[in-house]
Amino acid sequence: YEPVQLAFNSVEPDVCSKDKAPILFVHGLTASKEQWCDIPEIIAKATNRKVYAVDSRNHGDSPWSDVFNFDCNVDDLLSFMDSIGAPKAIIIGHSMGGITGMKTALRAPERVEKLVVEDISCRKIPQPILEMVLLYVSLGQAALEQVPTDVDEDTARQIIFDAVLRGLPQELKLLAKPENANFRVQLKRSPEGRWIFKSNIGLLMKALKNSKELMTEPTGVYEGPACFIYGKLSPFLVGLDEENIRKHFLNAKMVGIDNAAHSVHSDCPRKFTDALLNFLRA
Repeated sequence: YEPVQLAFNSVEPDVCSKDKAPILFVHGLTASKEQWCDIPEIIAKATNRKVYAVDSRNHGDSPWSDVFNFDCNVDDLLSFMDSIGAPKAIIIGHSMGGITGMKTALRAPERVEKLVVEDISCRKIPQPILEMVLLYVSLGQAALEQVPTDVDEDTARQIIFDAVLRGLPQELKLLAKPENANFRVQLKRSPEGRWIFKSNIGLLMKALKNSKELMTEPTGVYEGPACFIYGKLSPFLVGLDEENIRKHFLNAKMVGIDNAAHSVHSDCPRKFTDALLNFLRA
C-alpha cells in the first residue's frame, strides 16, 4: 500500500520560530482534526511554533482506503512530515492518535522531538476495550439512520449522542458528558442530503472486529521526552500501565487528570492544555 495524503488544518502564530519543529495533533478513532477545538491555536501562540491538526486515513477529509491499521497510520504521518519539510516534529496524539505517535517515536525516534500521548497505553488494546469502542460506533451508526434530513448538524449530533447514551450499559453512561457531544461526532451531508459520518465507519467497524490485523505489539525504545496524560475516570486505566510504558519510553512523565475520562482534552480542556504547556516548555 502507499501512504495517503493527509488532510490538515494549520495554525501559524504571529510570532513563529521557523527553525523550531512543528507540532502535530493526531485525533482518535472515528474523530477528526476538528475535535481539538481551539487547543491548536492556544498551543501555537504559547510556543511560537507552527501547528498542524491532521485527519488520519479513513477519517475526516483524508482519503478513504481499504487498507487500515495502526501501522499504516505511522507511514502516513511520516509521509506527511516529509510533505511539509519537517525532519522532526512534536507529536500530540489522542487514543488511536496516541498509538500513531508512540509507534512513530519507536520506529523513527530521530524524527520525534517530543511526544504527548493522551489516554492510551503502550500495548495492544485489550479485547474488552475494543468491544466497548465497537459498541459506541455500532450504536452511533444505528442512531444516524434515524436522524431526519431537515435538522441542522448540532441537532443531528445531539440526536445521535442521546441514542448512544440510551444504549450504553450504566457504567459507561457515567463517563459520557453531554456537553461534549458535539465534539465527538463528525458529520457531513451525503449527495442525497442525509447526514452521514465523516469517517469511513463501515471499514472502521470491520477493523475493530479484526484486532489481530489492527495493531501489532509495540517494540523498541524512545529516549526522548514523553508525556502520558490520562483521565483518572477513563476505562483505559493508563495509570496502571506505568511500568510497561517506561520499558519503551525511558523518560516518560505520567500526568493523571481528575474528573476526566477518555477524552481528557474535551472533558477538562484547561487542565489538559496546562499539562501540555508545562511539558512542552520544560
